[in-house]
Amino acid sequence: MDDDLSRGSAARSDAGARRRRRWVPWVVVGVIVVVVIWSALAAFKLLDARRHAQRGLDQLELTRDTLGPADLIRGKGLPNMRAAQAEFQRASDSAGSPLLAPFKVLPFVGRQVRSVDALASSASKVSGIGVETMDQSSHELNRPSTTGVQRVVLTDRLGAIARGARDQLRSVDLGPGSALIGPLQDAHDKFATQLGRLRTAMADADDAATGLGAMLRGPSRYLVLAANNGEMRAGSGMLLSAGVLELQNGRFQLGPMTDTALLMLPPGAVPMSGDLAARWGFANPNQEWRNLALTPQFPATAELASRMWKARTGQSVDGVIAIDPAALQGLIAASGPVNVNGTTITKDNVISQILLTQYLTGDPGSDQRHTLESDIARAVVAQLEAKGWDTANLVDDLRDAANGRHVLAWSSKPLQQRAWTAAGLSGLLPNDGLLVALNNTSGNKLDQFMHVRGSVAHQPVAGGSRVTVTVDVSNDAPQGVLPRIIIGPFSPDFQPGEYQGILAIDIPQVARDIRYDSGGPLVASGPDYTTRVSAIPIDLQRGARHRYVLRFTVPNGYFHTQVEPSARIPGIAWTAGGARWQDDVAHPLSW
Repeated sequence: MDDDLSRGSAARSDAGARRRRRWVPWVVVGVIVVVVIWSALAAFKLLDARRHAQRGLDQLELTRDTLGPADLIRGKGLPNMRAAQAEFQRASDSAGSPLLAPFKVLPFVGRQVRSVDALASSASKVSGIGVETMDQSSHELNRPSTTGVQRVVLTDRLGAIARGARDQLRSVDLGPGSALIGPLQDAHDKFATQLGRLRTAMADADDAATGLGAMLRGPSRYLVLAANNGEMRAGSGMLLSAGVLELQNGRFQLGPMTDTALLMLPPGAVPMSGDLAARWGFANPNQEWRNLALTPQFPATAELASRMWKARTGQSVDGVIAIDPAALQGLIAASGPVNVNGTTITKDNVISQILLTQYLTGDPGSDQRHTLESDIARAVVAQLEAKGWDTANLVDDLRDAANGRHVLAWSSKPLQQRAWTAAGLSGLLPNDGLLVALNNTSGNKLDQFMHVRGSVAHQPVAGGSRVTVTVDVSNDAPQGVLPRIIIGPFSPDFQPGEYQGILAIDIPQVARDIRYDSGGPLVASGPDYTTRVSAIPIDLQRGARHRYVLRFTVPNGYFHTQVEPSARIPGIAWTAGGARWQDDVAHPLSW
């Protein structure tokens, strides 16, 4: 009996074991199926997060050119920013799914998952900050701001909004940024670039609003220099008249403007040093106002001009503003047409009136330096103040002029100088800058008839890249009778319509082995504050054309330059590779 029981028990045990063995494979298969399904769902969530994140990045790309401080506070690109925020939120929801949590502890895969999660979450946060900032600033800009007090209050509020966004953006963490798979690495790097641009824009908006508010609150005194682009200097027209702009409690008044030819200073009255003295001291810019701006580095020009004004008038100024006809065009867009000496000046005719038409009246042989530009400037400022002006609209109307170096500003007060730098008005070239200038030494107004084309090419050489800048200049002064003040000559050695000047090219600070193909004598060569300059004399008779070629080398690892606007009217037509552009805005180049 006992044997029978033992055999029965063993049989039952064997049967149970056989059943367990039959179930084990199914359990394993089940686990594998669950893991596969889980992994598939997790992969789907990752792909979904990546898809929405890429869509968000694409929306941000559409706003790439509207991430400057003025554009942000105006709310430009807000629909795209809202679309990006929605996409990033969807990406964050997918990347934060519980389905992905177990994968975060894995060595390599976990890094990718954590990066996606952090990137999507941060992108959602950043785009949300951008939307909130644009909403708030746009709301403020819709308030009336035509009185002095309202302008100051608006500026303070905009500064506070930018400051809040700046503080929030500091804490954004994009998560792991290395050892990522290709597409994820690209997305991470692209968003890091956009985040950097947004942080910079918010910092600039904060600095611009704070400095501008200090200037508007006043009392502030700025020397205004009116530049005429018919007679060019480097990155500016020749500075032909000067006066003082006074600001207090958001209101301003421009005093009488004086012909700079009447403001000459005796030798030694104003000391000059540094690169300006070393490169251009021979032209005595510390005595002759019309020889200021031989360098495009406006802070150097403006600082010297402020000391020259003090020496000549005894009056101290807080800063210097240079404006030309293109800047007046923007101001007239804000103020409306003005009547000057019986002529209606509009945004459509102001440039031709200043550069040409004003000289066609009266005695054609007169050498009189007309004061139309100064008269227009005073009339526009008076009309703006009388009618009231809207801060945001004025910024909009001056944007193109600011981009093209048609309005430049400098201040001896650090807070206000930060504002001009943040607003892109400082006129200081970046250390990778490239700027082509014709400095008119003929005394005529022929620059409006000088057509300039430029091109940039490069090729690898031992130790770096060889960069070639080609400048084609055409003297297209018209035949026929033009007033002497336009066509010249002002010397018995010149012919009517002859253009004599200095071709000055500022190039990146790291440039070496610099030479012109022509091999002509150098007028100026060497450091020019943040860049280097190389300059030669030029002489073109009416109808003549000439090509000038400058070559220089940049070291290994240096593969970019930024072509800066010349402020010429008409501007320089540029080409590089397959790209073509007019120099009404800075243009970055990489190779």
